Amino acid sequence: MFTNQASDFNLALSLKQRRARQESGLFLAEGRKLVAEGLTAGCPCQAVYVREDFLGQHEEAESLLAQANTIVLGERKFRRLADTEQPQGVIGVFEWSSLVCAEPKEAMLPVLFDVADPRNMGNIVRSADWFGLQEIVVGETCVDPFNGKAVRSSMGSVFRTRFVMSENLVASLKALKERYRILVADTAGTDYRTLKSKEASAIVFSNEARGPSPEILALADAIATIPGSGRAESLCVATAAAVMFAAFF
Repeated sequence: MFTNQASDFNLALSLKQRRARQESGLFLAEGRKLVAEGLTAGCPCQAVYVREDFLGQHEEAESLLAQANTIVLGERKFRRLADTEQPQGVIGVFEWSSLVCAEPKEAMLPVLFDVADPRNMGNIVRSADWFGLQEIVVGETCVDPFNGKAVRSSMGSVFRTRFVMSENLVASLKALKERYRILVADTAGTDYRTLKSKEASAIVFSNEARGPSPEILALADAIATIPGSGRAESLCVATAAAVMFAAFF
C-alpha cells in the first residue's frame, strides 16, 4: 500500500521497468483518458500522481480523482515519472492482477507470439476491444502488455481486456487444441475470408519480421493469409489482426 510519499514515488518510478511491474503487480497509466478509464473500469488503483498545476484545471477528471489516493508532485519530480514528452499532468498506479486470467473462455481468441513493439501490442488490444474480444493470450517472448507505450496505445482498452500470460506458448497452444481450432496468420496460406467458422478459434499473430516459429506452424489447423496486390512486403501485425478480427467478428 502507499503510505510514505517518498518511498511510494520510488516504487512508482521503478514501474517503468518490466521486472518491477512483475514483482509488484503494478503498472503505470499516464494521461487523463487512461486514468479515467482505469478508475471507471474499477481496476484497483494504488495511487494517482498529479502535477501541481493540474488541480483546478479539469473538473471532470478531478471528480474521478476524488475516489483515488491522489499525490501532488512538483514539475521536476512529475517529469521524472512521466514517460511522454508533453505529459498531461496525471499518472495512475494500477494493479494488473485483476486484468489477468488463468484460462480463456471466449470462442474467438487472439494469441500473440513474439510481438515486440509495444505500440503494436497496444493497437492489437484496442482493436480486439473494438470487436468485442475480451481475452488475449500473450506468449512469453512478447512485450509486456502493461508496458507504458503499450498501455497508452491501447487508449484504455487494456482495462477491458483479460490477458492469459503464457510461460510456454507452444505448450499453451497444444492445450488449446483440445478446445480450439488453431489458425496461424502468415504470408503463405489460405485466404482468411474462406476460414470463417462458428467453431471456436484461436488465431496466432506473430512478429512481422520473423513470423511464426516452425513449432507453432506445426500446430496450425490452417494458415490464414490476407491477400494483397501491392508491393509491400507485409502488413503491420496490428493491422493484420484488425483485418482478421473484422472478418471473424
